[in-house]
Amino acid sequence: MASHPGPTQAAVCFFEAKIEGKAGEAANPYLSVDPVVATSFAILAMQQLISRENDPLHSQVLSVTYVKGGVAFDFTPSFVEFGGTLRSLTTEGLHRLQRRVEEVIEIQAAVHKCKAFISMKSEEYPFYPAVINDGSLHHHVQRVGGILLGPDNVKIGKKIMAGEDFAFYQELIPGVMFSVGIRNEKAGSVYPAHSPHFFIDEDVLPIGAALHTAIAELYLNGRNSAGDDKDLSSAG
Repeated sequence: MASHPGPTQAAVCFFEAKIEGKAGEAANPYLSVDPVVATSFAILAMQQLISRENDPLHSQVLSVTYVKGGVAFDFTPSFVEFGGTLRSLTTEGLHRLQRRVEEVIEIQAAVHKCKAFISMKSEEYPFYPAVINDGSLHHHVQRVGGILLGPDNVKIGKKIMAGEDFAFYQELIPGVMFSVGIRNEKAGSVYPAHSPHFFIDEDVLPIGAALHTAIAELYLNGRNSAGDDKDLSSAG
């Protein structure tokens, strides 16, 4: 098993932008307003938000994952659409990145005589806050894992830039998200979660159930013996 204190998984949102220009014959580009060029500059400028404005110790990701516009070799399209995902290990960092992405796209469009329309897709894809593991609960999970599984089987987890809706619980109460290892090469349980070949080594399920039960039981016992306001990392 593994867990990590503090920021553990990213705050996540998606975005979509449309840059409108003026269509025209590619042989006479001066008679059109080219949204392809404007889009190119916008995408390149957005990458600098990560490399030049973000503290490298505060992890962020900006990925443009699709661009579409135009259907002909010899005709400038009237618009280009593109979109992708923004991620940050802090919720506040993601909000700042959202604002700057909107500013950069709008300004680059204006520089190239185009108009920009930007959506953070909040209705279709709700914003995910960052997973922030409570330090005391992390230590409790690590301690119980060591008792049940042995110290060699308890690891410090890695920070990842994936999103997780468990973060919504953590906005209401302190929480800790941890992982239970299921890798088993003999059984073929070696593929990541989003692989079409992913499956669970079910022999691990009793271990996971026992671990969750022990964590809850010792947590409640610790509250009774140490008091509600005490640090539970050493109680129980």
